[in-house]
Amino acid sequence: MFVRICRTFSTIRMIRVLIHHKLSKARRKQEGFTLLELILVMVLLTGVMAVVAPSLSGFFRSAALDEEGRRMLSVIEMTRREAIANGFPTQLWLDAEKGLYGMRELQGVQADVLPGVDEKKPLGKRIYRMPPELVMELNDTSLFASTIASIIYHPDGQLDVSSLLGFFIKNKRKEDQKIQIARSFNGLRFEIRKGNEMVPLQSEILQLPIN
Repeated sequence: MFVRICRTFSTIRMIRVLIHHKLSKARRKQEGFTLLELILVMVLLTGVMAVVAPSLSGFFRSAALDEEGRRMLSVIEMTRREAIANGFPTQLWLDAEKGLYGMRELQGVQADVLPGVDEKKPLGKRIYRMPPELVMELNDTSLFASTIASIIYHPDGQLDVSSLLGFFIKNKRKEDQKIQIARSFNGLRFEIRKGNEMVPLQSEILQLPIN
């Protein structure tokens, strides 16, 4: 009886060893397949990224353009509020060549002269630099003779007659990717226009009210 019991336990032990061996082999096979699947997924992702990368690049360029447009509108609105709050004409000047724009009060300052831009000691109250991949494009037909490109607000919130009707911000590498900063149809504020929304920057077409 005792011998039979020992044999039974011995058989059970052998069965456990065999099962453990089989399971170990199954696990090793499973791990091998998992690694292969991981490699396949990585190959597929590489292919997808190769196709999607150009679209992502265009998306980020467009996002930078939109962000700069929103910042420009914010600075224009800030210029209007500063003029109203401080009681002095306030100018947003644009230097397309250097990619700079800034805001300053026109108290004892010539409005038709760009400030000497020294980033350590700027003459303007605030100076902004455009991202290196973007550029301003000014339309000469929207500029008055002998004036710099600028937007001037008076303390009553009205625009000066010499103010720009609008301008473009575009991508240097892809010139057809651009937005227009143009006066809204009430003639007091500015807005972003894209594609078919863009308008010719001429006063007779915009039909701006005369102050």
